[in-house]
Amino acid sequence: MATFKDLQKFSLRLNVLYVEDNEALREETKKVFEPFFARVDLAQNGEEGLSQYNDAHYDIIITDINMPVMNGIDMIERIREINPEQKIIAISAHDESTILINLMRNGISSFILKPINLNDMLTALYPVCRDADAQKVNLELFDTLHEERKKLKKVVKLLTSHLHALNVKNEQLGTLYSQTQPEERSELLKEYFAKDEDQGEEKVVFIADDSEEMRDLLNEIPDELALYTQNAQMRHIHKTHEDLSKISNILFRYSPFLDPLAENLKELARLIAEANDFIALLKDKSDLVLRLFDAVCIDLSLYVQRFSTESMAMRNIHHIHQPTSLSIQQIIALVHPDDAESGDIEFF
Repeated sequence: MATFKDLQKFSLRLNVLYVEDNEALREETKKVFEPFFARVDLAQNGEEGLSQYNDAHYDIIITDINMPVMNGIDMIERIREINPEQKIIAISAHDESTILINLMRNGISSFILKPINLNDMLTALYPVCRDADAQKVNLELFDTLHEERKKLKKVVKLLTSHLHALNVKNEQLGTLYSQTQPEERSELLKEYFAKDEDQGEEKVVFIADDSEEMRDLLNEIPDELALYTQNAQMRHIHKTHEDLSKISNILFRYSPFLDPLAENLKELARLIAEANDFIALLKDKSDLVLRLFDAVCIDLSLYVQRFSTESMAMRNIHHIHQPTSLSIQQIIALVHPDDAESGDIEFF
C-alpha cells in the first residue's frame, strides 16, 4: 500500500484542478490535497472546470461526477477532446456499473468512491501521480531537446551563411581577376584588401542605437527572404523592403562618404518594392539570391559592429564598403540585367 512519502516522490511538482460542487467538501478536500501537490485549483462545476482547464496547464484533473450546469462525465468528454492523454481521477458517491462503464469509456485514470477514505485516496493517487510525473519529465526533456535543436539549427545556419558569403567573395574576386589585364591584377587585389589608413580629417562612429537597429535589421533580412521561399507570403517581401530602406536612411544621416553604399541599398529596396521582377528572380534563382543577401548582410553586420566602437576615416572608407556594394549591385543586375548590359550599373 502506498504511503504519504511514496506519493510525494511523484506528486510535489504536479498541478491539480479539483472540481466539486459542494463548497464545504471542496474546501476541506483541498486542505487534504495541498501537502501533496505544487498547486491545487478549484472549480464548482464542469463548465467552470472546463474554462479553467482551457486557461492553464494541469497535470491531473480530480472531479466529482454529479454536478449542476455541467456534470463530470460531460466535462471529461470535452477535456478528452482537447487532450486524450490528460490524467483524470473521478469521484462519485455512486458505484453503479453504468457510471463506472461510462467513466472507463472516457478513459479516466482512476476512480474514488465517496466518502473518501484516506487509504483509498493514496491507492488511487499513487499510480496516477507516478505516470503524470513521468509524463512531465518526458515533456521537459522534449522541450529541452527542441530548444537545443533550435540552437544547433541557428549555428548551422550561421556557418552556412558564412560559407555562402565566402563563396560569393571568391566568385567576385574571380570575376574581377578575369576582367583585368595581367599587369593590373596585383594592384586591383591590393586595393580590394587594402587596410584602412587615416587619410581624412572627418571621422564618424555609429551611435549605439543606430548600430543596434542596423544589426537587428540585417539579421532579419535573410530570414524574411528564406521564409518567402517556403510560404510565398508577400509580408516577407514587404518586410525586406522596409528593413533595407531603414538601413539606407540611417547611413544617409552620417557622412557623404557613406552615400554610395546608402544609395545602393536604397536602389535595392526600390526594386524589391516593385516586387514582380525581384520575386521572379527569387523563385528562379533562390539559392543564388539568398547567398548574395547572406554575403551583404554578414559584411554589413561586421561593418556596423566594427565602427560602433572604432572611428571611420571617411575619405578612405570606400575600400571597406566597396565589396559590399559590389554584392548589392550584383543583385540589382540580376533583377534588371538590361541595366547592367547598358552600363548603367558599375561594379567599381
